[in-house]
Amino acid sequence: MELNFDKIFRIAIISQKFSGTYPYTKRDKKWATHFILMHGELTIICMLFIYNIIEFDLKAADYSQMCRNMCLSFVYLVITLLYINMLYYQSKLKMLIETMKAEYEIAKTMSEEEQNVILEYAKKGRWLCRAWAILTTCGMAQFFLKSIIVCTIYSAIQGNFRIVQYYEVIYPEVIERHRNNPVIFITMYFCTFFYSLYTSALYTSVLPLGPIFLLHGCAKLEIVRLNIKNLFDNDDYVVQERLKKTVLQMQEIYCYSNEINECFQVIYEFLLKSSSLVLPITIFAVIQALGRGQFIPEFFAFIFGAFVVGTTPCYYSNMLMEKSEDVCMTLYSCGWETRFDLNTRKCIILMLCRALRPVSIRTIFRSVSLTTLTGVFQQAYALFNLLNAVWN
Repeated sequence: MELNFDKIFRIAIISQKFSGTYPYTKRDKKWATHFILMHGELTIICMLFIYNIIEFDLKAADYSQMCRNMCLSFVYLVITLLYINMLYYQSKLKMLIETMKAEYEIAKTMSEEEQNVILEYAKKGRWLCRAWAILTTCGMAQFFLKSIIVCTIYSAIQGNFRIVQYYEVIYPEVIERHRNNPVIFITMYFCTFFYSLYTSALYTSVLPLGPIFLLHGCAKLEIVRLNIKNLFDNDDYVVQERLKKTVLQMQEIYCYSNEINECFQVIYEFLLKSSSLVLPITIFAVIQALGRGQFIPEFFAFIFGAFVVGTTPCYYSNMLMEKSEDVCMTLYSCGWETRFDLNTRKCIILMLCRALRPVSIRTIFRSVSLTTLTGVFQQAYALFNLLNAVWN
């Protein structure tokens, strides 16, 4: 596989270009028109969900349907914040991408072992992009299959044929009177379908981006570990030169991780909080629907998606921390005790002192790690129990 950023991560790039979040896109009138049309349509559909919650779900005490509409409204809030984050940090994201592209070119001159390390983590990033594309496509497909196959065809078999919308909602009175009109039906079907298509594109374009950068950071740390491993098997001059190179590499990695942290700090805090809210609400809605004999398969992909949204940054940030700790352990056990050069030992001590604080990504209040993810799931479980207690 060729080390080419645009080819390896083309799924994310295509999604970014479609949604308008591509960091290299010029923010001109053409982009503004594209944004207003696409995000404006999304805003209208979100207002429709809120209208259903206020006018019908609350008044009818239909908390299951209310939870479903709340989750879809919350998706609008999530993708809006993702879009804002991409716009605000556009220059920094472009710089991170340029850094990866430049280091992919440098990797072509490295040893075969180091090239394989870069390639291995690039493949992991590509797999993640594909996984997000498949997940979002499956979520869209479930809504489509339920509306066309499960509901429409089933109603025809039962002798009570009716066409079913992509997602069933009650429209304002002006539209509701003509909801079975072919033009109105097709228009509203397309609008709700586009809601899921656009949100899927934004999820596929933005959410894998942070882990892609983190995986590249893991690759850089692994190369540093390989260079340190047999550092003192050489003469003093080679040791000094390789130490200088290692110090520069570690400084680059620290700066690189700081840039990633700055770009994704706020959004990861929000995503972790949203996972702890969306998961229990969606699961509660599904359980309540099953209790009334209703089956809503489209929300199973939604539950899994909410789970992955919280898990992905924690998993890859934790991987970065582990790689950083591996570098620290390798540095300590590299054989420095066999050399008595004072400058070399001072350099090793300084590197060890800094390496004791592992490279990691932080949100506003905490480090992003699997330990943090455990806390998120505990909060989600507590909220789920609270919903059950209030309902019962």
